[in-house]
Amino acid sequence: MVSKLIALEVYHNLKDIDFRILRGVELNMRHHQWVPLEDIAKFARTDVETASYRLGKLDNWMLVRRRSDIGYIGYQLTIHGYDVLAIRAFARKGVIEAISQTQIGVGKEADVYVGITPQGEKVAVKFNRIGRTSFTRIKLYRRDFIDKHHISWLYISRLVAEREHEALQLLSPIAKVPKPIAWNRHAIVMEFIEGVELSELRDDDLTREEAEDILNKVLDEYLKIVRFGIVHSDMSEFNIVLTEDDILIIDWPQYLPTAYPESLEYLRRDISVLLNAFHRRWRVKKDFSEVWNEFYEAWLESRGEKDNKD
Repeated sequence: MVSKLIALEVYHNLKDIDFRILRGVELNMRHHQWVPLEDIAKFARTDVETASYRLGKLDNWMLVRRRSDIGYIGYQLTIHGYDVLAIRAFARKGVIEAISQTQIGVGKEADVYVGITPQGEKVAVKFNRIGRTSFTRIKLYRRDFIDKHHISWLYISRLVAEREHEALQLLSPIAKVPKPIAWNRHAIVMEFIEGVELSELRDDDLTREEAEDILNKVLDEYLKIVRFGIVHSDMSEFNIVLTEDDILIIDWPQYLPTAYPESLEYLRRDISVLLNAFHRRWRVKKDFSEVWNEFYEAWLESRGEKDNKD
């Protein structure tokens, strides 16, 4: 389903005070589930009446939501308001000049759009949309907030974007992954890739021999990544892009360092999912134990637990 980028539809209506108000809501959500009107006005350096009027506009544009049954008037930033702040930051830093409503990718937790740089080059802009179902995975690498009662899901989206940007920075010099350009809040700007996700192909679009060649490329690339010290932990046909003559592995927000004991379990699942998908769709048969032995050795090697004297 194509998702409109509401932030773009209202962006031209926004004034400097609106951005200050949105920023005030964002920052104060660290301390309040619903940010008091008075705190927002103080941050925006304006009076309560003006802040209330502008917040009414922002509410109508779906950038904030209002609540008045909590003993005071409070506001929360919506995901669309978060989009606005990220777009504004990219624009002010000269990273992007425009974003198209053309959606080039959609998943259960992210939307990707075409962006244009000031130099006229195409880039991909990925906005994370993290829901509560992701919390179990997030706990693996941020144990410090497991027991917190109030967690902003905008903050979780930001954390996920930060982690994917981190993974791409680590891997892009040595592996076939998208090259990162910039990161802000829950959004990442990365190189634009002409290609198609493997999941979008029909079963009869590839011969068994072609599919086997693709699988071998993916396994070779992933083996190199595991040896480097990283496990994707969500590998599937949905995260493999076929370019004109090669492959690309995408979607890294759930990556785990091999130093984590849990990474071995996720690596095993990654390999199983890949082999099962290619066997189911293109009748490519590979012995799991043979493939797994090679990956397990790479996992041990990355942890310094393997004698490399051959």
